[in-house]
Amino acid sequence: MDSSRARAEAPVEEEDRVLTGRSEDVSSAVEALQGGTRVAVLLLGDHGIGKSTLMEAVAAKLSGEVTPVRLHGSPALSHVPYGVLAPFILDLPVEDATSQLAVLRIFWSYLEGERRATQKPLLLIVDDAHDLDEATAGVLVELAAAGWAKLLVSAAARPGLPEPLLQLWFEGIAERHDLRPLTREQTTEILAHQLGPQVLPNVAEVLWEASAGNPLLLGCLVDDAKNDGTLLQRNGVWLLSRPLNSHGERLTDVVRRQLLRRSADERKALNLVALAEPVSRTLIEALVDEATVAGLIEEELLRVSDAPQPELRLWHSVYGDTLRNLISPARSLQLRQSLLRLMDREPASAEGLLRHVSWSMECGVEVEDRQLLRAAVLASRLFEDDLARKAASQVKDPELQIAARSVIARTHYNTSNHAAARDILEADFAKGRTVASLLTGSLLWAAVLSALGHSPADIMKRADALLRAGERLAADNPGDAESILTATRDRVRTIRSMVLALAGEGAAAAGAPDRETGGNVSGGDDDGQPANNLDRAFSLALQSEQLLVQGKPDSAYAAAKAALEAAGADHGELYFLSDFLMVRAVTAVIHAGDWTAAESLLGGFVAAFGPSLISFGGGVHAATGIILLYQGKAAEAKRTLRAALEALRVADPQQLFSLTAAMAFAAAAEVGATEKAAGLLADYESARPAVSRYLRTLSEMAVVYGKARLGGHRRAAEELEKLGRPDGAPNTAGLEFDALAFRLALGDPEAAVRLRELKPALEGRRAAAVCGYAEALGTEQPAQLLDAAKSCEEAELWGFAGLAYGAAASAYHAAGDTLRERMAVSQQQRCRDRAESLPGQEPDGQDDTLGLLTRRERDIVALAVRGLSDRQIAAELQVSVRTVEGHLYRSYAKLNISGRDELRRVAGE
Repeated sequence: MDSSRARAEAPVEEEDRVLTGRSEDVSSAVEALQGGTRVAVLLLGDHGIGKSTLMEAVAAKLSGEVTPVRLHGSPALSHVPYGVLAPFILDLPVEDATSQLAVLRIFWSYLEGERRATQKPLLLIVDDAHDLDEATAGVLVELAAAGWAKLLVSAAARPGLPEPLLQLWFEGIAERHDLRPLTREQTTEILAHQLGPQVLPNVAEVLWEASAGNPLLLGCLVDDAKNDGTLLQRNGVWLLSRPLNSHGERLTDVVRRQLLRRSADERKALNLVALAEPVSRTLIEALVDEATVAGLIEEELLRVSDAPQPELRLWHSVYGDTLRNLISPARSLQLRQSLLRLMDREPASAEGLLRHVSWSMECGVEVEDRQLLRAAVLASRLFEDDLARKAASQVKDPELQIAARSVIARTHYNTSNHAAARDILEADFAKGRTVASLLTGSLLWAAVLSALGHSPADIMKRADALLRAGERLAADNPGDAESILTATRDRVRTIRSMVLALAGEGAAAAGAPDRETGGNVSGGDDDGQPANNLDRAFSLALQSEQLLVQGKPDSAYAAAKAALEAAGADHGELYFLSDFLMVRAVTAVIHAGDWTAAESLLGGFVAAFGPSLISFGGGVHAATGIILLYQGKAAEAKRTLRAALEALRVADPQQLFSLTAAMAFAAAAEVGATEKAAGLLADYESARPAVSRYLRTLSEMAVVYGKARLGGHRRAAEELEKLGRPDGAPNTAGLEFDALAFRLALGDPEAAVRLRELKPALEGRRAAAVCGYAEALGTEQPAQLLDAAKSCEEAELWGFAGLAYGAAASAYHAAGDTLRERMAVSQQQRCRDRAESLPGQEPDGQDDTLGLLTRRERDIVALAVRGLSDRQIAAELQVSVRTVEGHLYRSYAKLNISGRDELRRVAGE
């Protein structure tokens, strides 16, 4: 589909946006046209990919060197010989209208006049060359081949260039650039340029997926989303408040103009696919014709699956809503009836069913209740909440209405409207007349109550109504009594496992006895085995949290992975289970300090959970911010966490707002942003606490740390100690480590003593590095402090690395070793620079000359500065003289000096 015509005078802002990621193409094209071996540069790509703007950028680069003459292909003139040359050949006699030689002579006369006026070589700039007639293309090739002018040509990849122009490339005298869609990173760069730096990553991800990397579509989606409030700015942060609306004014205008260029059969085929996708290729070909469908596939307007029975979809999915919005209800109904006459069965795929039901509702056609319910469930899973509510609200069967209302509750849960979800679910709780309707929504009900702050004990007390309802249903159906009671008890067990896992309440897992069996309802049958896969997954999730509390993050991660495997792929009404378990897994690897694993998990989440990114993207950003804070990158962490907070205000399905606010407050306090810290503290204090015990305690620690950083909390060490070792709680080494790490960062010497005692009980490289620093502090030996600093660097804990280097510098100062003190201070500054550097930016301060040396080289240089000979250095360090000589020689080379005489200058003595 074609893009807008108004390209030659595109604003600079638009030009910069489209040229993101194209700088190499611009440079290469300019060099080719300036050189003597190429007569043409050919730019090819899909419609809207930015060919015309790129071409204008090349022309602008050459503006002082060439005489530009512009031509523009036109579909209306594509079959008229020399049609686009008409303005230049007005003096051509009618009898010579078909003579290429005559046309060439007149056209060349015009061009030569232009060239004489400027005294600069000719550059013919040809846009939309795919719409040129072959005769015109032949004239242009003749001019280029004769060396009279050079060509800068753009064309759609399909149908491509006319044969004469393509021949230039075959002969090796033209350079060809096939423009590719933008990458995710380039899309992020464009959004940052257009909107500003504070754009949530999930915004870039959603827009990149929707636009398929096409700059024109990206611009349309951004403008339309801003206009309708889908893309909005809060506290300087750009975020998506709901799924993209794909029938905004600008995108609709682009699609409408593209449709006007299509034949009636092509428009019919495109409309049918938009209304029914995915739809059988055979059906569409029966209603249109094979050649039309094949042409649309060739031009990449439709894509075809490789299934045994191929299905068609629109190439750009965002065109679907736009096309459907352009079709009148009467025309839509007509197309539906023509398609249904040829269909012998309902769509096989879930997505096909969803479109079929949606299309029927749009046309006012009545849909069977079970089909409506299936479509509502699918739409809610895809976060198409409006469609889910519309389909569910049309279900008439009283027994199915309970399930339909639970779907509506789920759409409220999607947007963190827990109160609305609770009101719907509680009205139906324990009131079904069948086992299926009795249990429907019960797990979501418990999850909603947990999100609203109800304790596991309170939820289980309320869940007793489900057991009573099961008993009544069993009494009414004696033939099925056993299966009814088993199903109800299993569900209550699963509810208990879930609410305990959500709250992280391991101590409560022993719980009150099951009044029916005399055993526990902690998950599992009487033999202690899990009642079902969900029960097992929640039990493992609880185990993961308890291992975290105990200081075993590696083991906690293994348990979280096992929980994900146990849960399987289909979680029914608990569609958020994978996200909940993912939070547990990410929490474990962050606690362990395994940043690579954390990045992999978060990246995999983004790739796998596209439809839920608007709801769950804030959590991904929050995790990234916490990692930055732990690494010591407080300024960047503050920016990232504040942006995450804005997303979590819109949707917070995992109840991460209070944790994120606490961490953002700590980061703001760390960098001395007092006013921002005050606002973030207010956010934390007004929010509902995190459901999970571990995350709730961690939030409280971060707030205490932030208050201490701001200088107004003298009892910080005491409060952190209490949070790390809660009264009566067994084995909380993990919580205690978090508290001690905060205390150590605050400079509390007692924290180092306890960390040394705690080290054997802890897992993870973050704990190993921090405890190593604590051990080195106990020795007061500068060499050990340097080793600890290196370990912290390897763990990418830049804050603790800087503290260790600072402690080493103090120890060297006390020993009177000025050179090593200076080197340690230099290394400390390097760590600070690294912590303050922006993403992808190398820190400044790389003038750390002595930091270029290895530890052994620095030892030898330090002795040489003190005046020791090579032999004396060898004796001091118990190495050979040759070893000393070799290290000194390499040190001279690294320091760019000629010998010993210059060492004192480099060392600053």
